[in-house]
Amino acid sequence: MPSSQLPERPSLEYLKKLAKDRLHEMRRSNPRAQLAAALLSVARDHGFASWRALKAEVERRQTDAVAQFFDACRRGDADAVRTSLERDRTLARAESPNAHRWTPLHEAAKVGRADVARLLLAHGADPNAREEGDNTYPLHWAAAHARVDIVRALVDAGGDVHGFGDVHEMDVIGWASVSHDPGEQASPVKPERREVVALLVERGARHHIFSAMAVGDPALVQQVVEENPAALDRRTSRFEQKQTPLHFALDRKRYDLLDLLLALGADVEAEDAAGRTALAVAMLRGDREAMQRLHAAGAKPPKPAAPPDASATIAPLAGSIAKGVSMIMVPDVARALDWYAALGFKEIARYEDDGLVNFGMVSLGQAEVMLNMHGKKAERHEVSLWFYTDEVDAIYQRLKARQLGAANAALAGEADAGGIEFSQDIEDMFYGARQFCIRDLNGYELYFIQSRDV
Repeated sequence: MPSSQLPERPSLEYLKKLAKDRLHEMRRSNPRAQLAAALLSVARDHGFASWRALKAEVERRQTDAVAQFFDACRRGDADAVRTSLERDRTLARAESPNAHRWTPLHEAAKVGRADVARLLLAHGADPNAREEGDNTYPLHWAAAHARVDIVRALVDAGGDVHGFGDVHEMDVIGWASVSHDPGEQASPVKPERREVVALLVERGARHHIFSAMAVGDPALVQQVVEENPAALDRRTSRFEQKQTPLHFALDRKRYDLLDLLLALGADVEAEDAAGRTALAVAMLRGDREAMQRLHAAGAKPPKPAAPPDASATIAPLAGSIAKGVSMIMVPDVARALDWYAALGFKEIARYEDDGLVNFGMVSLGQAEVMLNMHGKKAERHEVSLWFYTDEVDAIYQRLKARQLGAANAALAGEADAGGIEFSQDIEDMFYGARQFCIRDLNGYELYFIQSRDV
């Protein structure tokens, strides 16, 4: 029988100290005793055959304790968080076991648990801890989700309001102001976002050109450029295709800002990471307002490799389409996957990021459905159509030729030639696929994707 029992949350450091004390005792009778013998003795005292086995069990329990603590932070269970911190204060600075190494404070900041965030800060959580995915502070996430109470608590605790160095190159103020929700981009900035931005500026943050544009204040944009003319040449990160301010304004259909940037001297021939000028993007999207403004400012239409063909169709490539898959938006992907599996569907994909399942796929016979997060429970859902093909580049070139033909006709003042809107240019995705997307006349998205799994 073991002479000692491991506590619920054992400390490896404490057990190592026991082993050192045991070694000191052993050397009183045997000066040549080794640390390995003391470690083995401590392990056997606790019912384990070896120090390795004891160490593995301690680490397993510690991992479980950290996982449970993160879950409590995510759920906003302040009582459970408080109890855990009273037992082990170091949990406030724990790191998640996944590759991104989030802290509990990142988790609380993202999901909006202000009471949990304050508890963590009171127990020594570092407001300026960086995670290893986007290289962000908790403040970036609180700002991005407009958690003004948490932003204030983090800044009061010494949080860096600038946050330079995140991989998206937006700084904290950019995360607060720049929405990546297409439905929000062209709309006035939400009041809660404005409140966060105002608080950050009050505490010393400074606008860059993209945050000023996202706020939608032409006077502020002009001020940023007057103070630093190089702002016109600033780019978004590689994750956002190295857009120029012109591309950024075009994305948000802010023609007033487009006009202002042109008046301030923005380079109309500057290209994004895909080699596209702002006019090229406007033409692919069929955005006549932007096309006319950019063309009038001297932007040159792109030269196609072959003459644009406004009548081009993809019918000859129909045989390359392997399947069509619908995507539905759901509030909880993991729960939805489990529900479908319980009915007899087969789960064929599950993508998890920092402990959150945000994408999944199920099949029943030849039918397949993709599940994506951010949806809401409702009677009706919008869907997007996904066409799997091994000729994605060929299809893209035909549709691009069609759209450039229609766009050139529009620039020449001709009647509508039946153009289409590219909502995503062709690109290689982080999940191993190559894809592009167009919108139909009703706004539904059609994705053409070449996957390594097809």
